[in-house]
Amino acid sequence: MRFLWLAVKDLTLVARDKKAFLTLIMMPLLLIAILGSAFGNMMKEDEVVSIKKFTLGVVNLDQGQLSKVLTEEVFSKNLSKQIAVKYYQEEELYKKIQDHKLEIGIVIDKDFTQSIMSGQGTKIQLITVPDTVIKATIVQNVIEQFSWSVPIEAVVSQMSQPVQAGNQGGIDMEGYGEKPLINETTIDAKTKPVSSFQYYAAAMGVMFLLMTVVQGVSTMVLEKEQEVFNRLLLTNLTYSNYLLGKMLGLITICLTQAFIIILGTSLLFGVGWGASVSGIIVMTLAFVINASGLGVLAGSFMKTEKSFGVAGMFATQIMAALGGSMVPLYVFPDWVVFITKFLPNGLALQTYLDLMSGAVISKILPAIAASVGFGLFFFALGLIRLSMERRGKYA
Repeated sequence: MRFLWLAVKDLTLVARDKKAFLTLIMMPLLLIAILGSAFGNMMKEDEVVSIKKFTLGVVNLDQGQLSKVLTEEVFSKNLSKQIAVKYYQEEELYKKIQDHKLEIGIVIDKDFTQSIMSGQGTKIQLITVPDTVIKATIVQNVIEQFSWSVPIEAVVSQMSQPVQAGNQGGIDMEGYGEKPLINETTIDAKTKPVSSFQYYAAAMGVMFLLMTVVQGVSTMVLEKEQEVFNRLLLTNLTYSNYLLGKMLGLITICLTQAFIIILGTSLLFGVGWGASVSGIIVMTLAFVINASGLGVLAGSFMKTEKSFGVAGMFATQIMAALGGSMVPLYVFPDWVVFITKFLPNGLALQTYLDLMSGAVISKILPAIAASVGFGLFFFALGLIRLSMERRGKYA
């Protein structure tokens, strides 16, 4: 239990430095207030675009089966909540659209089925009034997906079934429309959009926690530089006890800062961190372990406190920029967002956003396990590094 007094010593030093303590608490809240207000109109829930159900006029000149599948199964049945299908004669359809009594319509040509099966593409005319770009795009995408999926399904069906007498060289059209031809993605109804204050509360929180880790590890590097570390080892304090005490003190400081930020933003700005209180607590602890372990590992390689302070703050700014603290994650490509999960702050920010959107603790367990695992791995490497450094120095 020798490491406990070392952790208490570090906590006492931080508590006595009122200026540093207030900076760690007040600066995040101030930046959250500024950024949340400045970008308050960028993430509003009421700006979500919704498409009301609309009528699609159809003129079917094709005598084949696929035109019936498209109009009856896909548009009328599968998309009944979004589209109401109404059939017209060709001249009547044009008249309705010209008079603005109908916004959008399609004319299916007479050789539609044959064109699709021969791979020549769809023969459909899309007719719209001006300013119906979204509805036209929906109809166009449905038709394109239909035209791509049907030939593939037909070939697979032909290859998997023996050729029957009377249908040699042809393709059995029976059964089309029984399988869904349109892929739908359903978003959980419990998922909530994240506001600007929520986003920047999490983003600034994880960034300042990284800064706190840098400041905490700086004291460890200073002790190495001033030979305090070697004198502590003369008191029978082992490498593991020293690092464990440093890491425990650092974790306690970071947890205190994190929960003050969470409570402060909740009370001052009404930020909702999610309904899963246990998820917030466990994820915060996991992130702090991850960041502290990385900081301890980095500190074990540095020789002077000044060099670590410069390198640490520079690395923090890079991690903050890549992890979404300075620029919202949605502006990055998906592959960049995935890579940022390997950064302590990037993984923590994305997990906090999931919690804010309504995720439960079971959904974020992989992120928690990864954070704790990385933190312990970094701690072990730091311990090995300190041990090798001392052996090389006194060999």
